[in-house]
Amino acid sequence: MNLYIRALGFDKLTSEAEEKFIKLEIEDNVANGFVIRHEKLNRGVIIVRISSSTGLYIYGRYEKDTFIYEYYFPFVVGKVASDNEEMTIERHLDKESFAVICDELKTGVTLIFYLQNVMDYFEYIYSGKEFKAPEFNPDRKNDIAKLPIKNKKVTLTGLSLGRIVMLPIRKEKKTPRNKKEELARKRLIQAAKNGDEDAIESLTIEDIDTYNELSNRVMKEDIFTIVDSTFMPCGVECDQYSVIGEILELYEEKNRYTGESIYIMVLECNSLIITTAINKQHLLGEPAVGRRFKGQIWLQGNVRFTD
Repeated sequence: MNLYIRALGFDKLTSEAEEKFIKLEIEDNVANGFVIRHEKLNRGVIIVRISSSTGLYIYGRYEKDTFIYEYYFPFVVGKVASDNEEMTIERHLDKESFAVICDELKTGVTLIFYLQNVMDYFEYIYSGKEFKAPEFNPDRKNDIAKLPIKNKKVTLTGLSLGRIVMLPIRKEKKTPRNKKEELARKRLIQAAKNGDEDAIESLTIEDIDTYNELSNRVMKEDIFTIVDSTFMPCGVECDQYSVIGEILELYEEKNRYTGESIYIMVLECNSLIITTAINKQHLLGEPAVGRRFKGQIWLQGNVRFTD
């Protein structure tokens, strides 16, 4: 069972019920022709809508005209797209799912997230605009994964199994000078990645100053009144992150099969905008716009290959 299906309102779903549910959905969608098929690769995808913004992505291959199920994953539709300078996409070892690796200048870290739109990735490769399609084989790792994909928008999303809602902290209003400083920092990070020693030294000194300031303040203040938001890798899987983020938008939806409530939260974490879904039963506290969410998420993303 995919553990994160519980985030979409299947809190009491058992492995046996899950297997039966997936089988029935495949039979129904195949019978009605609701399968997105890639003819050249003989791969297919079924999208099952769970609520207005969530669903299941069922992936499989075709043997002649028979759809053979391979795996599925739950997802939430992202609401905000962000620019990305460069990324690479690699196949996972155990199945034909894909991880996206990109350098995020806003945070200064390398993001790794689970690719939602696999079929769009196949179509992009076979479009012939940047890659030679005959060299691609989804049954193995390809040299294509080493080639960077540039200037594509990405919509980041997350699924969470629960944690807590926190009160906001008082923040100063951003001034034009602050925004200029943020832009200058992005350029500094880019220069450091290109090997500029002065930029590396400047960032190192800045980190030391920040550490010293926090060390002094944490002796007298609670850590969560100092730290507004966080975004850190956690656990042994590379697409799991621990986050604290401000709730910018909040929606409540119903699972059309179970009737359980799902919160859809648009979070801002260290300048990243992440649309996150969580089962209402798993959340401690009352969410509201302006408050903060603290928890662990499975980071996913939809890459807009056609933009």
